[in-house]
Amino acid sequence: MPISPCARACLAGTLAAAFCSTGASAQTAAEHCLLSALQRSADDATVESVRRQCASLDRPAEPPSRPPQEPPQEAEQAQLAASPAAPEEAAAARPLSPVARRMALEREVWAKRFALLPHRPNYIDPFSHVFETPASAASDAHLQRNEVKFQISFKFALAPPLLDDRLSLFFAYTGQSWWQAYNHDLSSPFREYSHEPELYAAWKPERRVLGWDWRLASAGFVHQSNGRSGDASRSWNRLFADFRFDRPDGWWLGLRPWWRIPEDRKPYPGAAEGDDNPGIERYVGDGELKLGYVGEVHNFTLTMRRSFASSGRGAVQLDWSRPTGFSPDLRWHVQYFDGYGESMLDYRTRVRRIGFGVMLNDWY
Repeated sequence: MPISPCARACLAGTLAAAFCSTGASAQTAAEHCLLSALQRSADDATVESVRRQCASLDRPAEPPSRPPQEPPQEAEQAQLAASPAAPEEAAAARPLSPVARRMALEREVWAKRFALLPHRPNYIDPFSHVFETPASAASDAHLQRNEVKFQISFKFALAPPLLDDRLSLFFAYTGQSWWQAYNHDLSSPFREYSHEPELYAAWKPERRVLGWDWRLASAGFVHQSNGRSGDASRSWNRLFADFRFDRPDGWWLGLRPWWRIPEDRKPYPGAAEGDDNPGIERYVGDGELKLGYVGEVHNFTLTMRRSFASSGRGAVQLDWSRPTGFSPDLRWHVQYFDGYGESMLDYRTRVRRIGFGVMLNDWY
């Protein structure tokens, strides 16, 4: 039935009076809608049509839908991933540079009983060819140019780390061998063997120099000899310093100057006491510079030695290694050497050598 004008006016007045008594703040949206619909409804509008207009506003509001919640563990992980990490945590997450990686491994191993740490590369080159006949072979025509060259090098800590883990004391040993393994006519002798024990202290400067991180500063004493007697005897003693730098991109740098401890001349040729190898520093040099790169696959190390004396000599050595694929700890190794002082016995002879084999550990 249509609402008459009189009835419409009465209803509107009743609603308006109710709104005034309750206050505008207490009015619902449905009540506002009814009043407005009655005031603007047509003459033929029915009560049902007015009610339908405002029926949807009279229902209780549904709570807003919430996004699906992640499982607590996943949500926590997402929050941690989105939140900035602490500086020390961010540093731990970054890959370590070459020298820093080796230092971290050494801290884990030093306290273990009978643990030996790598000092220099350990390798064996079964195929090693020298292009010029060494001077030591001149007196024996049966020595061959093809031989086996290998190096064994290790160190161990003499005391726990000192001064907040910044100072360490080490003993190290490096042995190099040139082995005539294929020379069956001479019963495969060892042509030369070099012993090189060291005693030194290593300090962690923790400084940055010209874009490089200064990781280690070492100083100590080194003795080197070939363990032979008579005219073939060679030995000398040195004091040395060693500085190691690296960068996060895999490059590392080593600077190792040394000073020879002077010796008196031999009283006569063949005497046990006295200088076995006069002038060796003019050939071997006053120090060495190493530039290395540690990549995901390939490692390179360039070693340069030079004497600062007039008419001084030196040497260059290039080492390359990469994983063999047979074992994670075994790497292919290629070495090229050109210069003086490869072995103590032939330190005055320029040697050019290339070798191929396997390496147990690289410098870094």
